[in-house]
Parts: sequence; structure tokens; C-alpha cells
Amino acid sequence: MIPLIADSSVLIKWFHSEGEGELEPAHALRQAHVAELVRVHILDLTIYELGNTFVRRLHQSADEAADRLDDLLLLCGPAYVLSTAWRRDAADLAQKHQLTFYDAAFAAAARGLGVSLVSADRQLLAGGLAESTTDYVERMRLGDTSQGR
Repeated sequence: MIPLIADSSVLIKWFHSEGEGELEPAHALRQAHVAELVRVHILDLTIYELGNTFVRRLHQSADEAADRLDDLLLLCGPAYVLSTAWRRDAADLAQKHQLTFYDAAFAAAARGLGVSLVSADRQLLAGGLAESTTDYVERMRLGDTSQGR
């Protein structure tokens, strides 16, 4: 099983599709995780970001949002918390790449674990700190995403 970190820009697609891009590769990533081909890890920050998205942007009820977050934790297991070294790396990455600290946190955690970061965040992708879902799924041969491009 190949470990990776997926950020909120990818994981939202596991629960919501309207207006989202790269749906097919995001679903292929989820299927590969369920099939234990890959192991998708999350940060504690993911819970807050997705919770905010569910409640504020998608206008879900408190129960719906909480249920989806419970589902995420059941799927991915406990969330990682940034270590001191990861926090320092995140601050450095945020400064060097003009990122928000929370986006840089995902990159720092992935670097700290020595795993890929899968993201749809343009700044993380442009900085070479993450791999798009489509590119990751194609590279790992996790599903046919040629129609989703």
C-alpha cells in the first residue's frame, strides 16, 4: 500500500461533485484507497477546512457536515497533527512560495513523511510541491482518467 497525503481540494470531491473538476481521478483515488492500493492520509487541518466548506459554502446542515466528517475519518483514519519540524518547514515553504501557512502545512507534512501530496491547489502545483489528482492517478495507474481531462 502506497501512502500519500491528499488535501481538502481533492477530498471535497469525495463528497461533492457540483462545479468540481477532476472528479473522475478523485473518485479513482478514493476507490484505490478503499481497495488498499494506496493509503490516503489527512491532516487535522483537513477536518476544519472541509467542515467550513460543508457548512458555509455548501450550506449543509450541522448534522450533514458532521456526518461527512465522520465518514472521512472512518475512511482515512486519524488525522496527522503537524510536528515542530513540520511547522517550521511549513513556515519556510509559505514564505518561499508565497503560500498560506495552511497550504504549506500539507506540503510540509508530505515532505516530512516522504510521500506525495495530491492537490488541486494551483499554487502548490505551480511550486512543484504537489501533484494533481489526474497526474497521480495516471502515474500510479489507478484508473482510466483520459476522459476526465
